Amino acid sequence: LIIALGVGLSVVTLIIMCLLYAPLTLIQRVQMLIYVYKSPSERRLRKLDAESPICTLEEWWSRAKIPPLPSDDECDQFTCAICLDSVLRSHEIRDLKCLHVFHRECLDKWYLQDQFHCPLCHRAYFKQQFQPTNEFVWMV
Repeated sequence: LIIALGVGLSVVTLIIMCLLYAPLTLIQRVQMLIYVYKSPSERRLRKLDAESPICTLEEWWSRAKIPPLPSDDECDQFTCAICLDSVLRSHEIRDLKCLHVFHRECLDKWYLQDQFHCPLCHRAYFKQQFQPTNEFVWMV
């Protein structure tokens, strides 16, 4: 009787542990899937952050050393060529080397669609990692 009670108690304990462990492993798997699918675009955006930092139009303008930025009422001179909406002083942009202005969200979406150049002038965001060493390749 004591042996049967011990075996029964062990089986019940094992079932309870399995019922508690199964949801935990499922949660861990879901979290891992979210990390795997979210991670590449986040890494790509961090790389873009290093080359083209985020700032407001007003901050960018003050660093560009050009005449004072007009007020938002007069500021129709900046239009995002991606969404065709005005870019206002407080809007976040990316500081591109070519000095073209786009909303940060618009340029991020553009970049995540494997577009590695400015939508207007096609200047690359990143320098080429390598150049061919054979001069013949350059002549072709």
